[in-house]
Amino acid sequence: MAKNRNEIPEKLTWDLTTIYKTDKEWEAELTRIKSELSLVEETDPGHLLDSAESLLTITEKMLSISQQVEKLYVYASMKNDQDTREAKYQEYQSKATALYVKFGEVYAFYEPEFLKISKEVYNKWLGELQKLKNYDHMFERLFAKKAHILSQKEEKLLAAAGEIFESPSETF
Repeated sequence: MAKNRNEIPEKLTWDLTTIYKTDKEWEAELTRIKSELSLVEETDPGHLLDSAESLLTITEKMLSISQQVEKLYVYASMKNDQDTREAKYQEYQSKATALYVKFGEVYAFYEPEFLKISKEVYNKWLGELQKLKNYDHMFERLFAKKAHILSQKEEKLLAAAGEIFESPSETF
């Protein structure tokens, strides 16, 4: 029979304090990122291609928030995996999944909006703003899949369905 979590020697368990020191820290970060996403939703769509600087700023913000969302998700997922009977961490995982979906909805504008730029303008901006070269591979991949990118409205709808598509994997 499997041992209860409290019966397992601590040296054989994950040290999740390297991700977040406490659950309260995780909860505060969740709240902060939700607020940040609300602000992004109000300010960034429609402005990605205002200038090379706005492309850089919005791209860096998106990637930073993405890393933070992933960190929240990993912590919640691993906490839940420690003992799947613990309702608190099932709720954490649900909240992290919902945040991941919200991130997708908020940034649904990014790819369709980026793909409105011509290669000529993109290359000009790349020459003007050296920091954009850090993301050249990502941008080139977007150009390569241009034919497969939906409209902003369709991308947002698809992103919003993320939780529904996740449900079967959470059933067992």
